[in-house]
Parts: sequence; structure tokens; C-alpha cells
Amino acid sequence: MGRPGTSIMRWGGSAVLFLWVLLIWSAAAVQAHEIPARVGILAFVRPEGQLLRVVARVPLESMRDLDIRPRADGTLDLATLGPLLPDAAKLWIADYLKLYEDGRPLSASGTVRTQLSVPSDRSFTSYDAAVAHVTGVPLPASTELRWTQAMLDVIIEYPITNDQAHFTIEPGLAHLGVRTTTVLRFLPPGSGERVFEYIGNPGLVALDPRWYEAARRFVVLGVGHILSGIDHLLFVLCLVIPVRRWRRLLEIITAFTVAHSITLVGSALGVAPSALWFPPLIEVLIALSIVYMALENVVVPAERLGYRWRMAFAFGLVHGFGFSFALKESLQFGGAHVVASLAAFNVGVEIGQLAVLAVAVPLLAWLLPKLASERIGVIVLSAIVAHQAWHWMTERGAALLAYRFAAPEIDTAFWLSLVQGGLLLCVALGAAWGFQVIIRRFGSPRSRVVTSLAIGLAVALGAGPTVAHAQRTTRDGIFTAEQAAQGRDLYLGLCQSCHTAISHTGAPFKEHWVGKPLSDLMTYILTLMPKSAPGTLEPDDAAMLLAYILKLNGMPAGSATLSADIPQLKQIKIELKTAAPKLLQH
Repeated sequence: MGRPGTSIMRWGGSAVLFLWVLLIWSAAAVQAHEIPARVGILAFVRPEGQLLRVVARVPLESMRDLDIRPRADGTLDLATLGPLLPDAAKLWIADYLKLYEDGRPLSASGTVRTQLSVPSDRSFTSYDAAVAHVTGVPLPASTELRWTQAMLDVIIEYPITNDQAHFTIEPGLAHLGVRTTTVLRFLPPGSGERVFEYIGNPGLVALDPRWYEAARRFVVLGVGHILSGIDHLLFVLCLVIPVRRWRRLLEIITAFTVAHSITLVGSALGVAPSALWFPPLIEVLIALSIVYMALENVVVPAERLGYRWRMAFAFGLVHGFGFSFALKESLQFGGAHVVASLAAFNVGVEIGQLAVLAVAVPLLAWLLPKLASERIGVIVLSAIVAHQAWHWMTERGAALLAYRFAAPEIDTAFWLSLVQGGLLLCVALGAAWGFQVIIRRFGSPRSRVVTSLAIGLAVALGAGPTVAHAQRTTRDGIFTAEQAAQGRDLYLGLCQSCHTAISHTGAPFKEHWVGKPLSDLMTYILTLMPKSAPGTLEPDDAAMLLAYILKLNGMPAGSATLSADIPQLKQIKIELKTAAPKLLQH
């Protein structure tokens, strides 16, 4: 019988060897199934006759279970790979798409059509070109194409009964990458296309939503935003901590509601600075508003807070901008029902806000009198909130100071923005004056609240015509000189090895892009650049490259920062200046 120590050493050595083998096997498995960091997807959805087609382009490297056997030089063996693509497209793409016709689930029919593409292929700039490409002649077997550069194009067909029906889609393609960005174009028969851009899985999307579908979606979005926005909730809590009279409480909450409705609507419709530093500034001011209200609760007794509705109104204007940042990215899902979407989002915010107050106000009314001193309880609770908000303010302030600030260029776009901002300010001042008149003249809390909400609704609806403006073009100074310079650096680092400046200027640019919405060019950049890793550009980097390309073609820089938001870019038409473009020196 062996010694116990020897037996333990043998078992220990076997365990170490087993763990070592397991570690090597796991590392190999991870390497073989590595998830791409960024994936860009471009898709078209078009109902036509008795058929609905989904045409999509995804990076081949996101199909992670293919039995790839590259050539000796590392390029793909297209002849061997071709027969595997339909099954891969079904497994990784078709099985993760759910489409509905008037609420009835659709099932894909037949074989999924596939085609490999090189990174420079431009067929997905239009639906017809994409279909012709996927159904056309495949790449020659001798094409030298690497795994990380290849694009997989697919056509998935669904039988339908009526191309005028109501279609919805629930895409679940986020599994293709760590960060998956999709640009989806819906082309309904007899009307203009609708463009959606989203990250990850957006849930169930009505491709041409009815007004009540848009309203339902945005009510839920509004409730979710206010309940998940701890800073907004703490501000509302600070407003009501020292207040015990329902009449004053209704004044404060109504003033906050009217104020944030004004800036929410105005910002969502484009009346807000487009500079990159503006959202961080608003985040700092939101934290500052919480600190101020909390400190005021500490210093000023409750009986001397009769003016609190004015502070709620002033800071409500700031919080409205904060709400609008969450709304802007989702407004595309409202389709043509912009007013209904805005109103529904605001209703959702109020529902969430009232739900919180319905719990917080009775709880405070029950808890604070049980303390040794209600005033002490207000001070302690407010001090805790102020401490947390102070940390937010300093952290956000440090992030804000990291941005570069430059004086705006005095051009047409600057004066237009100034006029729009002035009109929004006049609306806000008019609403504040009207609210004060109502408080003084109407003694009944019920009539005061109803009338105040009516004025707030009128202001919100009237802001639309105030901020309406004609379609902009690329001649209106839609990007900054700093953006173009940063785009030039990106171009030199990522694109110059595959493109020359002349390929994006003059006749080639005019032939492919002039007269089209700027969103088409942005979509091309997001999905096909850079050639070495298509679809990996961040939206802000793509906007910089877009600014540089516009600058190459003689477009003037302005004071507004070019956004990467596809719905916004769809409203801008690509137009050349009369003078010939001047190439920048590399």
C-alpha cells in the first residue's frame, strides 16, 4: 500500500494535467467562435404582389459555425464555401427574423438565396441593385477574399396575401456581434421609404405604424424612461419633500410638466444646439438642479417656498432637453405620426412621474411626522440626495470639460438656429406668464390644474409650426470644420490605402450621390467602410468621414455639428455648389 502523500501527489498531478488540457481546448474553442466586436447590417424589406422580400447584407465573419477551409494564403475557397451559405443564412439570419402580416406570422418559403460580395461592392445603395446582385452571377472561384472582409448577401422571401397589409417585424440579429448596428429600409408600394437605424434588437417594430400603435409604443417608452432615470426622479422628489399641501403640490408638478413639454417637443423637432458638448452640458445642469433644490430644502423652511413652482418651471426646461435625448433615437419608430408620438411619450413620462409621486408623497407624509422633528427629517433626506447629486455633477462636469469649445461661425445656419432658439424662449416665457396668471386668478385647484394642462398642450402643439423649416441641403453648412479635419485623419488612416480622393469627388460623386438624401451616403459609409472591416465604424466616426467627403466636394463648413442620425440625414438633400470642388491636399 502506497504512502498517502504519494497518492495525493498523483491525483493532484492528474487534476493539473486535466485542467491544462481543458484550458487549451477552451481557448481553441473561443478562438474558433470569436464574436465580432462590431457588425453592420444593411437590409431592405419590400412587399410586392403576393411576396414580401427581405434583402440583407451582413459580414460573413458573423456566421461563426461555418466549416471554413481557407487556401494556403489565407483566402477563402469560394467553390467549397458556396454550398454552405444557404444553410448558414437560414441558421443565423432567417431563423432570427419574425415578420407579421396584419398580426399573422409569416413563414419563409423555399431556399434562401445567397451571394458573397467584396467590401467595395456598392449594390446595396438601392433595393433593385441589391436584388440584381444577389440573383446575378457569383464571384469567380479565383477571387482572393479573406474571411474578415467578405460580405454575405441574402434574399429571404415570404408569401403574403396583400402588399397593402399592415406589416410588422421583430428582428433578433443582435447575436451576430457584440455591438450590432442595423439600417433597415422599408419600401411600401405607392409611398416613400421609411428608414430605421437601431442597435441590438429593437423589439416588435411596425414598419408603417398606425397612430395608435405609435402612441402605445411611446407611452411605454416614456414610462420606462422616467422610471429608469434616477436623476429625474430625485429632482421630482426634491420638489415635493417639504410640501404637504396638495394645492401647492399640484402647482409645482404642473409647472414642471408644462416646462419640460416645451423643450422636449422643441428639441425633438430640431430646435436645440447640435454641438457635441450640448448633451453633456444638459446632464451637468440636471445634476445641478438636484443639488440646488436639495440645498434649498435644507436652508429654506417649507412655509417660505411659495415661489417653488417658478424653480420647477425653470429647471423643467432643462429636464425637457434630457427627455428629448432619449426620444430622438426612437422617434423613427413613430412613422408619420410625429405629433402623436411626442404627445404619447410625454403622457408616458407623466404616468411614470405620477406613479412615483403616488407612492412617495403618502410615504413622506407618514414617515416625516414620526421623526423627532419633521424639519430634521427634511434636512437629512435632502442632504443625502444633495450628496449623490454633487458626485454626479462633478463627474459629468469633468466629462464636459473634455470637449473642445469653439466660437460658432456667423453664417446662415447660425442665424437660423438663433431665431429658432429665440422663438422657443418666447414660447417658454409666454407659458410661464400664463401659468402665473392662472395661479393668481383661479382659486379652485381643479380648475387651475385643468386650465394649466390645456395651456401646456396648446403650447406643445403650437411649437410644431414655430420650428418648421424647409428641407436643408449640403450647401447650408451642416458640418463643422473640426469634423472635416477629424474625418480627414480617419480617411488617411483607414481608407486611403483602398481609395484615392478623386474617387469621392467630381463626376463619380455627382453621378452616385447628388440629388439623393444624405442618409444614403451615410448608410454606405456605415455598412461598407472601411474595406478591411466593413460595418465596424462608430456612428460619430462615420459622421466625421461624411463631413470630410462633403468638404472634398466644396461644401461649406458651418457652426452645426453633423449628426449620424439616419432619420435626420434623410431630411438633408445632397447638392453641389456651383463652383467646382477643390481637392484637399493629403
